[in-house]
Amino acid sequence: MEASGQGFGSTLSYDGTRIRFLTEGKGLPLVLCNGVLCSIGYWIHLRTFFKRRARVILWDYRGHGMSSPPRHLWNVTVGAHARDLLAVLDAAGVETAVLAGHSMGVQVILEFYRRHPERVAGLIPICGTYGYPLRTFYGTPWSGRVLKPMLKRGERFPEAVGRVLKPLFLSPLAVPLARLSGAVHWYLCPGEAMKVYFQHLSTLDVAVALRLVQAMVEHSAEDVLGSVAVPTLIVAGEQDPFTPVWVAEKMAAAIAGSELLVIPRGSHTALVEHPLLLNLRIELFLRDHFRHLGYDRRRGPLDEPARPRPDRGRTGRNGTLPSGGAPGAVQGARPLRPHSQAKGRQVRKREEAFPGDPATRRFP
Repeated sequence: MEASGQGFGSTLSYDGTRIRFLTEGKGLPLVLCNGVLCSIGYWIHLRTFFKRRARVILWDYRGHGMSSPPRHLWNVTVGAHARDLLAVLDAAGVETAVLAGHSMGVQVILEFYRRHPERVAGLIPICGTYGYPLRTFYGTPWSGRVLKPMLKRGERFPEAVGRVLKPLFLSPLAVPLARLSGAVHWYLCPGEAMKVYFQHLSTLDVAVALRLVQAMVEHSAEDVLGSVAVPTLIVAGEQDPFTPVWVAEKMAAAIAGSELLVIPRGSHTALVEHPLLLNLRIELFLRDHFRHLGYDRRRGPLDEPARPRPDRGRTGRNGTLPSGGAPGAVQGARPLRPHSQAKGRQVRKREEAFPGDPATRRFP
């Protein structure tokens, strides 16, 4: 794939594993790194918004989505993902990029910064920790002590784990159980996003999935925080049970000059629960720090000036004007003023740009 190309591409990583990626838009490279056991589905709103303003690059981890699994399970680590990210940047012809990571993706981008700080223009950690995630899982220390032995046992019997979990992922119970667990907000998280996630989970090789979770649990990049010297925007969900707000506050205190956004009522999936707030805050961050690297906030329908439409009045069932009416007039009603027309136009554009925004759409 050429450096300026658009669409799908692939590259071979350090151990011969084929990594596939997708490039959309042009300008400032913005690379999105998925959460644990996720594909690119959770980035739908951010991707839709920023591909009009920047060059968005999405990619699948090894053994996920369209990327191939590695030959050996010991090559499923956070460090291996960082090396895969380097291969993606090289294949896409990107020298420096802004890296955004969700959940485990935060560990991936911090690990990449540890190894290649010269390739990083900025960091956007979203609802994730710098390391040892089980220590903060549901805000209790005992969760790690319970889950670690379960992961070890699951790695010994991956086929048995798959026979139990895969039917559950594809059942109608998957989304309600996720809501009841508190991992996602019980009504703000769209059901469509969760269904896509569980469908993706059902396609994963169980041995690869368990190995990745174990690698994530054992990884930490806390020692990297103090050395980060690029613009950083940290995003936390106010009600995230996996990564409490204090973890984000600790990162913000350790990274000099970093900025912090706490999303009200946001859970671990805040990026699909509050896409409008998240996108506009990231847009402000990119506008403030990366215009010199090609970020163009003027692109996209939200930045076009509203053009008032003529008032057509109210029509009857067959498209005709009501009796006694005249074009541009509605009996008994005050004519629509130009600024109201402009406001309505902006609302329609916002709905088109954010089809899953809870403020403008209802989800099952």
